[in-house]
Amino acid sequence: MNIQHKLADFVSFFSTDGKPLCTEDFQKYGLQGKFKHYPKNALLMSQGSPAPNLFFITQGDVRYFNVSAEGKEFTQAFASAPCIAGSTRAMTQNTPALFSIEALDDVICLEFEWHTFFHTMKAHPGFLEAYTQLLENLFIKKEEREYAFVHHSAEQRYLNFIDRNPELSERVPLKMVASHIGITPIALSRIRRKLALS
Repeated sequence: MNIQHKLADFVSFFSTDGKPLCTEDFQKYGLQGKFKHYPKNALLMSQGSPAPNLFFITQGDVRYFNVSAEGKEFTQAFASAPCIAGSTRAMTQNTPALFSIEALDDVICLEFEWHTFFHTMKAHPGFLEAYTQLLENLFIKKEEREYAFVHHSAEQRYLNFIDRNPELSERVPLKMVASHIGITPIALSRIRRKLALS
């Protein structure tokens, strides 16, 4: 794997049409990132522990999940490359993470220490514009997810998940999908049987 190619992908991800970034910008600022590999089931960050790094995932899928005091897992979100991952709260406030991020298959990524990265790059208008767009997309997804839990049936939430994640829905365990859409694995099995018969 060529870290320069991965860095170029990251720069492209953070670029906008109006104010594009280039690899030289990162090299000029000394921002290289650490090239990391996480095997399937490994944790990129752990609930309750410091999580100061921003991850740019160039290969693989991850799951955001938290565990209740009773030991029950709740899958908050899935993400697939290319994407960024991390805990905004933990990175910006230096607090322990409220969730874990798990590799669902082999994950290749670049890791940047958030404070160094952000305080270095915030002077570049192109970076700030791209970062704002990323935050907007995250807030939109959060609002849509909250709306779905109130207004959509469990069956509709499952269909929405399949529609938005056609490949991922075939690879992840059903218990993760069930917890993500807020139902039990047994309830999801019933929904799947009903849809297969219809």
